[in-house]
Amino acid sequence: MIPDLPSTYVEHLVTPHGMGDVSEPHAAGEFGSMVGGIGVRISLAYGSGTNNGALIREARGRVVGSAGPLAPVSWLTREVEGRTYEAACGHSAEGILHALGGDKAASFPPAVKRGAEFAVKALRRALGIAVHGVPANLDGGLLVCRCIGVGDRTIRRAIRAGALDPEAIGRATGACTGCRSCRPDLMALLDDETRERLPPPSDAEHPVARVCMATAGPILRGLGLPLAGASVQGGVVVIRLSPPRADACLSPRGAIAVVRQLLRDVVAEDVRVELAE
Repeated sequence: MIPDLPSTYVEHLVTPHGMGDVSEPHAAGEFGSMVGGIGVRISLAYGSGTNNGALIREARGRVVGSAGPLAPVSWLTREVEGRTYEAACGHSAEGILHALGGDKAASFPPAVKRGAEFAVKALRRALGIAVHGVPANLDGGLLVCRCIGVGDRTIRRAIRAGALDPEAIGRATGACTGCRSCRPDLMALLDDETRERLPPPSDAEHPVARVCMATAGPILRGLGLPLAGASVQGGVVVIRLSPPRADACLSPRGAIAVVRQLLRDVVAEDVRVELAE
């Protein structure tokens, strides 16, 4: 079943705000991990507010493991920029979901609802609200490699220093030198760090097709089997794939599974995905 997605929610998925890390953060908070299925990091930089109050000058968010938190993090980072510390403390998962979906928020998939909770917890950690855990030190980052215990920021630094394939990342960080199940995650991080962002899909496309291209497009490109197109036909999401690269780490059947999981996280749990003939 293809639901009627709220337009605000779609836009935050297709053109998310504030993705990445603040270049010189004053604080950051992390919650979850890629290994656990959902991970969120929010980093903040402060400016000078009125009456010497703390004003959040810049807010950025990272999402790993699931697209569920993508729209909540996008909305939240945009909302807290330019706001005081006190105003930022007042956000809740329920408020984020209502802002994204209004009366339709109740029908969001569980991963989106969980993602909103993770976004709020990451923000509160960044703000130093003690009951939500200590702020992140922005050293290792969100856990990617379970065997060796390597986080995404360690991997990103290695990529920026010239480690441009999983083997080179392994030599530099130890990641993917154990069970190697994180190799697809390393390839996705490589794509994120080294390639230009894909252009947003056309507004003329079906909203779910736009969401598919925006969320699954970068992942499949990173895994070596780029997504050439997506459409909605008779309640089914139909995808087209480009020829695989030499380093592709999944098959067309695997690509269908990846797209299906992404759309189950952000569209509907019973969404159907098929490969174009």
